[in-house]
Amino acid sequence: MNFKYLKTLIFEIKELASSQLLIVVILFVQVGIVTRGLGTASYGQAVLVLALIAIIFRTLHARNSDVTLLMLKKYGESMFTLSLIYDLLIGIVCYLICLVLFQSELNSLFGNYSMSFALNILLISRIFQTLSESSKAVLTFNGQFKKFALIDTVSSLMRFITIVILFSVNASIDNYFIGQAVFSTVYGFFGFFICRNYLSISEVSIKNLTDYFRKFKSDFLKQRLDQLVGIVPQHLDIVILGYFTDLSTVGIFRIAKRLVEPFTYIVSVLTPLVQNQLSKESLRANFSDLVKNFLLPLSTIIIIPYIYFGENLINLISGSAFLDAYEPMLVLVIGYIIYLNTFWIRQLLLFSNLIQYHAVSRLISLFIFVLASFFFVDQFAAVGIAIALSLSMIVQKLYEFYAFNMYSEQN
Repeated sequence: MNFKYLKTLIFEIKELASSQLLIVVILFVQVGIVTRGLGTASYGQAVLVLALIAIIFRTLHARNSDVTLLMLKKYGESMFTLSLIYDLLIGIVCYLICLVLFQSELNSLFGNYSMSFALNILLISRIFQTLSESSKAVLTFNGQFKKFALIDTVSSLMRFITIVILFSVNASIDNYFIGQAVFSTVYGFFGFFICRNYLSISEVSIKNLTDYFRKFKSDFLKQRLDQLVGIVPQHLDIVILGYFTDLSTVGIFRIAKRLVEPFTYIVSVLTPLVQNQLSKESLRANFSDLVKNFLLPLSTIIIIPYIYFGENLINLISGSAFLDAYEPMLVLVIGYIIYLNTFWIRQLLLFSNLIQYHAVSRLISLFIFVLASFFFVDQFAAVGIAIALSLSMIVQKLYEFYAFNMYSEQN
């Protein structure tokens, strides 16, 4: 192990890492409060509602920070102001689509929850959260990881405090939605406040907005395709599970998935660093040191508690009603370990102008996921959907490596 490399890496990510560690602790305590308050069925219904919202907003807007980052790299920081306007416009479109879908027959697949004041507030807050994509992009471009960490931490802390207060009065799905709305609102507006110095009102004009759209539409459409084909494994897993089983099983699987989320938080720490390097340096940056000296040892350390203390952790956080989450959690760990050690290949595709092959990889992943779900979910329920998800993640990453090695020389 290269300790000099490890020391340098830890120094560069220490603010983000500390922030994400705090967020993970807060998340686990928050999950315990919510699951114990709602129970398996109501929690399952809540996550199905959130899945519908996530599908719409992620399809049309998630990872728009990547597109903005490319715009900043090509045209400079003047693009920040114009990207904020497009963030809000896309957010409004997503909000309107959600309103229609929650009044349609499709809602029966997503918990069949009637539109309430709290749910409407949550949808409106998601419009505000869209501002965070441009903020993340400009902070990543300038290597301001400390501010990036501050936004994450403050938003998560405010959500936690809100849920603790509201659930002490009444543990309900609506109060859970209000807590999520606080997170989205703070995340969007606080990120905007942090990045206010990059705002330039003089850049706003019909001509500049039209010119911005012309410049960013190609990267934007590639990113939308990439997000669209990845939606099914990411969010429709619980919908498929709900269709074949019941709300309680959905809630149990969601807990299993929640408990492996620390892997995604580690990726959240490292992604800005990788993107910052690729936006300033050669695309031939060597990530073997990152894998060999950091990710693989970290994976070994992390996986042991999941195997030996997983059931105790589930019982501590959510209670004995959720103990069936242990086996699907272990299956998910396999897929997420692969994802953790190979997340950076997507960034190489992005900065090599090959993001369309990431979309292809997700199409392949989608095919594997649907096929495996057909074979495993009806028989193994939550474990079956976990097998399908892990298989799809592994196949996706294998194809991404193949695509980059095959097409990067030709680009």
